[in-house]
Amino acid sequence: MSSVANPYASPQAADLTTGTGDTPVQPKIFSFSGRIGRLRLLAYSIISSFTFVVIGGLLAAVLVPVNPAAGWLIYVLATMLSMVYGVALYVRRLNDLGQSGLWVLLMFVPLLNFALIIYALFFRGDEGANAYGPPPTPNAGGTVVALILAIFMGVAIMGMVAAVAIPAYQDYVERAQQAQSR
Repeated sequence: MSSVANPYASPQAADLTTGTGDTPVQPKIFSFSGRIGRLRLLAYSIISSFTFVVIGGLLAAVLVPVNPAAGWLIYVLATMLSMVYGVALYVRRLNDLGQSGLWVLLMFVPLLNFALIIYALFFRGDEGANAYGPPPTPNAGGTVVALILAIFMGVAIMGMVAAVAIPAYQDYVERAQQAQSR
């Protein structure tokens, strides 16, 4: 018998269902499908918020003096992109918890949105593969560093805002008191 393969035989493929599906997968940054863990949810959401606000704010600051409508439109679009990305992050986090992504609609219900955030940030995801895919890869050092830098950036920005807002408010109070005393 000849060892030559039959060119008319049906193609042979490895059985795709034999794997356990527990092999971790690197999460995609821009996707509505898949799973992410708690740390990635926190890091990605903080960094994306800063990015969208800074880019939208800079574009709005440049465009508002030229065309106020265009500047505000750019800022609203940046805010909407940030919201869509945030929804995508929470859908993937809910998938990691074994829940449907439709539960993200609770983000738009007052008080229930806090419960959803607490659930997403403090409850562990499924250990192995679930109906929404294999588990995400463990967090690398870059994710941890990104989260720490994002938190420091947030504290720095809040400090800068407080450094400007507190003296402005004190000046406002003094002027209001002087106006009342007249």
